[in-house]
Amino acid sequence: MNLRLEILSPQEIFYNGEVDLCIFPGIEGDIGILKNHMPFLTTLRTGIIFLYKEKKIIDTFLVNGGIIEVSNNVCTLLTEDIIKTSEISEHEKEEFDKLKSKAMEKFYYT
Repeated sequence: MNLRLEILSPQEIFYNGEVDLCIFPGIEGDIGILKNHMPFLTTLRTGIIFLYKEKKIIDTFLVNGGIIEVSNNVCTLLTEDIIKTSEISEHEKEEFDKLKSKAMEKFYYT
């Protein structure tokens, strides 16, 4: 059994499936979650979420904050503002660019 990931917003379920690894933009830096991770609860900053399966990125999302809970091989993200990066339309492109530049202001890697 891999890690089960649920990404939820008030409007819809953005993702519900198994992944090998997910990387979130945490307040103090990026957080990588694998199966059997210790239970915890934390908040997110604006940034990109990466989902991996079989050592490949299978999906990415741009998130504008949220709360993550990890417990018993289930990782749940609750957020009000999330966009699947592969589904950004032309009219959303300007909003996406603003969020992306905001995410890059506090980029933790050099």
